[in-house]
Amino acid sequence: MSSILDCIRTVGRGERGRKPLTLEQAYQVMDEYLDGQIGDDQMAMLLMLIRVQNETKQEIAGFVKAFQSRVPNIGADIDWPCYAGKRKTAGKPWHILAAKILADNGYKVLVHGYTDKVKDREHAQDYLEALNIPRASDAEHAKSLLDSGEICYLPLFNFAPQVEKMLDWRKRYGLRTPINTVVRALNPGGGKIGIRGSFHPGFQQLHAEIEHVVDEPNHRVISFKGQSGESEYNPKVSQNVWLSTPEGVESFYWEADLLESLPMPKVCVFDTPEEDNVMMANTIVTTMASILFANNMDRKQALNEATEYWKAYCSASF
Repeated sequence: MSSILDCIRTVGRGERGRKPLTLEQAYQVMDEYLDGQIGDDQMAMLLMLIRVQNETKQEIAGFVKAFQSRVPNIGADIDWPCYAGKRKTAGKPWHILAAKILADNGYKVLVHGYTDKVKDREHAQDYLEALNIPRASDAEHAKSLLDSGEICYLPLFNFAPQVEKMLDWRKRYGLRTPINTVVRALNPGGGKIGIRGSFHPGFQQLHAEIEHVVDEPNHRVISFKGQSGESEYNPKVSQNVWLSTPEGVESFYWEADLLESLPMPKVCVFDTPEEDNVMMANTIVTTMASILFANNMDRKQALNEATEYWKAYCSASF
């Protein structure tokens, strides 16, 4: 017998009676939905009720675990979700070049995402060909691509089509659901290092705490307020970043730091306007540095290493 009605009653009672789902309840109900035991209308109702009272780390972790149980371990070093897109006024999706540069320096990077075609957004997926990043047809193909190379892009529909359908419920019901939080934590590549950018206040800490509850072995995730909610660090703002490790969740305060002395590539694959070049270079360096910090927890060293990677890329560009 399905658990959906019990779950709806748990989160949907009056203010005094309602409570969030446990991790086990969340896992079970999502597992049943993925098995076809629960209809879209019931699942959508449950997600909307959860959204109204704000999703908890246990609920999201339970949902994530249900999806992860159906995806093979692809074998990545870095997990890079790209789901928000960037507002065009915030610049091009420079973070995809940061991912490519890290891959060129020996990291196996799995980028995964979904393109919600809205007029004012730029998506990393639109620049894959320009950066020679292959697109995987499914999880097994992604594994093969990473075995023979350093980076690939796996569309959400090609490894978790049910999630894409659930994301589209936002258009049907007019509200964002907790699936927008779930999708960033799916880690289909089994990456040991993850990057999480989010827009709304409080979600930076939530994303880090979710990762700790999911409790993947040796998994480390850096979470911050990303440009337009994307997995791209904004060097112009000071902010708290959150790091999840097997030992726990910790916050760090990083001051804004925009360097004028960084070199520029001879050719920019994004056709970035000249007046945005300094921002582009700093964004790429600090985004790479956030990943490297998750690995070594030394920000100065991470920035120095990322800067050297950027300089080498600019020297080799043509």
